[in-house]
Amino acid sequence: MTTTRRMGTTALTAILAAATVIGLPPAALAVPGDPPPPLFLDEVGSARTLSFPGATGEMSLSLPIPGDLVPVALRGVTESPAFVGGGTIDVVQGDRILSRTPIDPAPNAPIELPLNGIETEGAAADLRILTRLNVDNTCVINPDNAFRIIDTQVEYAGREAIPQTVADFLPPVLRQLTLYIPDDVRQEEGAAAVSLAAAITAHYGSAHPRIVTASLPRASMTPPTAPGPLERQIVISTDRPAGLGIGPGPEGSTFLTIGGAADQLATQSTLLVSDLAQIAVASAAVAGPQPAVAQLAPTVRTLSDIGVGDTTVVSTGWPEITIGIDQTRLGRPATGVRVELAGSYTPTGSGVIAVRAGERTIATIPTDDSGSFDTFVDIPDDVLRRYTGVTVTLENAEAPAGCLDGPRSSLSLSSAGEIVSTTADPPPAGFVSLPQALLPWTQLAWTTGDVADVARAVSIVTALQQLSAMPLDISVVDMATAASSALPAILIAADGTGLPDPALPVTSDGSTITVRASDGSDQQLSLTPQLSYGALQVIRDGDRTLLIADSTGSPGDLDQLLARMSADGLWSSADGEAVLQVAGREPVVVDVDVDAAEIAMTEESSTGIGPIVVGALAAAGLLLVAALLFLRRRRRPTADATPATGTGTASNTTDTDTTGTDETTTGP
Repeated sequence: MTTTRRMGTTALTAILAAATVIGLPPAALAVPGDPPPPLFLDEVGSARTLSFPGATGEMSLSLPIPGDLVPVALRGVTESPAFVGGGTIDVVQGDRILSRTPIDPAPNAPIELPLNGIETEGAAADLRILTRLNVDNTCVINPDNAFRIIDTQVEYAGREAIPQTVADFLPPVLRQLTLYIPDDVRQEEGAAAVSLAAAITAHYGSAHPRIVTASLPRASMTPPTAPGPLERQIVISTDRPAGLGIGPGPEGSTFLTIGGAADQLATQSTLLVSDLAQIAVASAAVAGPQPAVAQLAPTVRTLSDIGVGDTTVVSTGWPEITIGIDQTRLGRPATGVRVELAGSYTPTGSGVIAVRAGERTIATIPTDDSGSFDTFVDIPDDVLRRYTGVTVTLENAEAPAGCLDGPRSSLSLSSAGEIVSTTADPPPAGFVSLPQALLPWTQLAWTTGDVADVARAVSIVTALQQLSAMPLDISVVDMATAASSALPAILIAADGTGLPDPALPVTSDGSTITVRASDGSDQQLSLTPQLSYGALQVIRDGDRTLLIADSTGSPGDLDQLLARMSADGLWSSADGEAVLQVAGREPVVVDVDVDAAEIAMTEESSTGIGPIVVGALAAAGLLLVAALLFLRRRRRPTADATPATGTGTASNTTDTDTTGTDETTTGP
């Protein structure tokens, strides 16, 4: 049995040889990269949409500064409410106004915000974007009809320097990373690719670089093409010398190699994202043994930790702030969640601060002449979801809700408020428990371990890491070890064979589909012709959670599903126990209790409508929907961490996650 664990980064023995880049002529080192294309803001770790829910608004934006590149403009498309007659947008850095741009009130008007004279010292440039809208009545503006800039991009000028040392290899902005593994990949090489993909995803936080898995002949492990701007290539092979090295690539480019004996490969890969990589200023470095230290989610976090910024709202109606409590950022399946709400407000003489989760009022805070509040609010477990919206409203008796010319009042919320929670045991069923139920240690096993399996594992692990504020600690083991372990696990059986014998929510022998409800009862439905699909299923196995990727003998359907999961945001929005994919069809999310009950009701119906519906849908080619009858395609909004919105004049910072993937890629 071979086990490879992603190590911690608390110790290092490094040999930093003062050498030139391996085999690269000195003249080639000066060849710069091409200018990068405009980047969407989610590619640099911010929200692609900038929202200003007030007649005057302010938003903070931090732009990373890759070496030798300078941001010169922000571009996007405006969405102006019908009652907005124009206005201006200022971009401010420190106490300097970089630009002032008029707002075109026409629908879908393009806009460009110049960044004239931006200062780029350090790793990032911190900006403030201020809006002033021409409106007759500020009360009509709320988060549902706010002024927005959508599909916002940043344009960089300059030419990227080609990395020459390990320390410089990863840029502040990474568009794409290609992991090259041998075409006869060994388990340790595949495990290193999986661990490295998770570590780099965690390293870039809310900016999600596309991660591609590719293979090369073991005897010729040099990338065939040069990487694009802000792209990197890494070759992983046990046949390479131990450690990390920079090698020459096509067209004057460079790539990183990670090598070493089988029992050393994972250790070498951890150096790249270690803080100690910054001292690896030569072209090669070797990491020594490092202890495995998983990060446990703290019991107490702050709103700032989960992406909620300081927020202030001013309104002539009832000022309102909405925040999101995201369990994936808490780092555990949570119960007993308490949130500290602290801030200030305009004393109103009479009124309350109402706190709601969804449509339910969960607390009211009396107001007084102090103009401040600081209290803990319990979020009931029955309203707690993976992403729970909490709305804080100053209900002013002197200015009833609605659009009035009432007194202006303000409401602010501090990002320093604490969030206290405990671990839910057992966690909620299905996808809503991911990735929390897999933290902090998770095993991963595949049945074949070929290049395609490694690519699937990279896709799954990267997508889960993108959802989590805590790093995933992944151990790649054989299937027998994962089956008998007490740890959570990700099991990949692309052709549906070789799995242990878990009680999957949905199974099929080709012509009969079985949906197993949570009480263990089965409902079956037969269908002709036979059905094949790829599936991702989440089950509870004793005291642990298993995520299983399989198919009914059709690995291509599983690959299509993995691509759609990220492209459609299903990793964050799915709330059932299984997601199924038939070739050429939309993925279907299965809630076993609801759907098993629907099958049972249809089979017991005396009208015969069930067979009629099934036959009609099958004839139309909608085999999966037919097989599962009236399964709903749950298209709930992705739990983007859009942390705070408000009604009135708002100052907030937003952060969102967007993911896209293809069969062997993960990222936008």
